Amino acid sequence: MFKIVHMTFASLAIIVFVIRTILLFWQPTAIVTTSSSATRPAPKSAGRIVLVAMQHLAFTLLVITGLLLLYQNNFVVQPWFYGKIILFLVILSAVTKAFGKRDIGHGQRKAGAMVAAIAFAGLMTLVLWKPNFSQQSAQQLQAPVAQPAFSQASASSDNGQRAGAQ
Repeated sequence: MFKIVHMTFASLAIIVFVIRTILLFWQPTAIVTTSSSATRPAPKSAGRIVLVAMQHLAFTLLVITGLLLLYQNNFVVQPWFYGKIILFLVILSAVTKAFGKRDIGHGQRKAGAMVAAIAFAGLMTLVLWKPNFSQQSAQQLQAPVAQPAFSQASASSDNGQRAGAQ
C-alpha cells in the first residue's frame, strides 16, 4: 500500500514541477523584477499557493512513505538506492533554487529548473532501470580469464613442431 502512495505522490511531484516550470519559462509576468535587476516570484495568487502546497505535500509524503517502505524492508536496500537518495536531494535543492522566494536572477531560476529536470529524468531512469551494480562487478571479478583461441592453437602447433624436431 505504501508503494502505491509513494508512486502517486512521486507522480504528483513531477506534474507540479512541470506546471511550475512551464509557468517559469512561458509566463514572464509571473516574475516581478526589482530595482536591483533580481527577480522574485509574483505576489501570492491562488494558483501559485495551490501549486506550492501540492509540491510541499508531494515531497513531504514522498519522504514519509519512503521511510515507511525502508522500515518494511528492514532497511535492506539495493545498490541503486543511494543514487536515488542523492538525486532526490539534488531535486530538492534545484527546486528551491528555481522556485524559492529569494531575489535571484531569472536566468538562475531557469538553470535551477533545468538541473531539477535533469535530476528528475535521472531519478526516473534509475527507478525504471534498477541497475544491479554489485552483481555485475562480482560476476566480472569471478569470471575466469580465458585465453584467446588463436594462442591455444599456436601452442599446440608449437608442441607438434617440437615433437617432430626431437
